[in-house]
Amino acid sequence: MIERCKNCGKKVEYELVGTVYPGGKDREEAICPYCGNILESRMTSQFYYVKGLEDDN
Repeated sequence: MIERCKNCGKKVEYELVGTVYPGGKDREEAICPYCGNILESRMTSQFYYVKGLEDDN
């Protein structure tokens, strides 16, 4: 998913990756690499891959 961070306004791409296992779920968070704002949070056995799409000059 590609969206703008509600805190800093920069474009960020994130997605859940990995195998889904029954049972062993933890709270995973997609965190903006620019400002540290939580973009999305859910209980899952997967993890978030997050990538900033703008230059951080």
